[in-house]
Amino acid sequence: MQQRTWRRRNYFVRKEFQGRFILRFFLTILIGAVVFTAIFSLFSSHTITVTYEGSVLRIDRTPKALLVEILRTYGVYIFLLGLGISIVSLFISHRIAGPLYRLEKSVEEITKGKLDFKITLRRKDELKELAASMNSMMRELSGRIGDIKREADIVQGALLGLSESAKGEKVVTAEMREGVSEAVRSMEDLKKTLSFFKLHKG
Repeated sequence: MQQRTWRRRNYFVRKEFQGRFILRFFLTILIGAVVFTAIFSLFSSHTITVTYEGSVLRIDRTPKALLVEILRTYGVYIFLLGLGISIVSLFISHRIAGPLYRLEKSVEEITKGKLDFKITLRRKDELKELAASMNSMMRELSGRIGDIKREADIVQGALLGLSESAKGEKVVTAEMREGVSEAVRSMEDLKKTLSFFKLHKG
C-alpha cells in the first residue's frame, strides 16, 4: 500500500485561507485594545491625573491626560504582539491548511479510481480524525469492489460455460443464445468498469 504525503513547498499552502486566519487574529487583538481603552476611559473618567511634560505641570481628567501615552503604548503593543500573533497564527493555520491540501489531493486520487494508498499527516497536524475516516472509507470501498470483482469473475466463468454448452445444443433457441451472449458482453463491460479502480492489497 502506498502512502501519500504531498510535500508542502512553503508555509503558505492555501494563501487565501491562511491570510483570512491571520487577519482575524490580528483584528481580534486590535478590537481587544480598543475595548480595553474604552473600558479604562469609562472607569477613570471621574478621576484626575497630574502629568509633567518637561517643566510644565498639567492637571486633567485621567482619560484625556493619558490618551497620548495610551496611544503610544498601544502602537508598540499592537505592532509587536500583532507580529508575534501573525507568526504564531501562520504556524497554526499551516497545521490546518496543510492537511486540507493533502485531503484535497487525496480526493483527486480517489476520483481517478485510486484506492491503494494511505493518507499520512504530520504528527502535529490537525484533521487526523478526518484522514483516518477517509483511510477507513478507502479500505472499505477497496474491499467491497474487490468482492464484486471476484463475483464478476465467477459469474463470467459460469456464463462462458453456459455459452459453450448452448453452442452444441440443438434445442436452444437463437434468442437464448443471444441472451447468453449479451450477458457475457455485459459482464465483460462490468469487469472493464471495475478495472478502473486500483485496490488496496493489504
